[in-house]
Amino acid sequence: MFGQRQSRLNRKAILIPTVAIILLCAVFATVTAAETIEDDKGFYLGLKFAGSSLHMENDPDAEFFVKDDGGGVHLDIGYRFNPTFMLELSVGGANHETSDQAIDARFEAVQILGYYRFSPQRAFRPYLKGGFSGNSLHLDAGPSSWRVKGGGIALGGGFRYFFSPHFSLGLDLTHSIIQYDDAEIAIQGFSYEWEIEEQGSATALGLQFGYSF
Repeated sequence: MFGQRQSRLNRKAILIPTVAIILLCAVFATVTAAETIEDDKGFYLGLKFAGSSLHMENDPDAEFFVKDDGGGVHLDIGYRFNPTFMLELSVGGANHETSDQAIDARFEAVQILGYYRFSPQRAFRPYLKGGFSGNSLHLDAGPSSWRVKGGGIALGGGFRYFFSPHFSLGLDLTHSIIQYDDAEIAIQGFSYEWEIEEQGSATALGLQFGYSF
């Protein structure tokens, strides 16, 4: 019960400033005239702090389970081919608690995403994105560890608000549909790997700081 209350408080602590930032950016967007905000081509670097929700086919009666909510950091590197299309490589992860305090869980993802960006040359720029992802879930219990991994499809969207031609702040939502096909267990240097067929998904909502070169 205490853990559930703490989780709700943490979500509220993240949600309130996020909503405030969205409203502030929306106000700025409505009063900002069209202007050149960035070059048509070039690299983009972003740092994203995200809340993560992990969905797996957990047995509700199981004694051990990974908790859905977590948080982490993503590094995004992109290249703008023109005002509307950008290709991005995103690398990051999130820490998740488990029902056993002695076992730590971490979800990691590498994504290649294509972006379609609306409102060229304006400060407020919404976008849609889609691509492919490689995903893994690690469980670490000291001398032993366990991992499952697999590929997936990532879809999402969001917006960025440009305060200058180079600096931006945005909100990003990504949902990944994952097919886990490989599992590995390692105990004191000995490891064993086998094939599995498990489905899952992961959702990340992040606040992103960006710099356009």
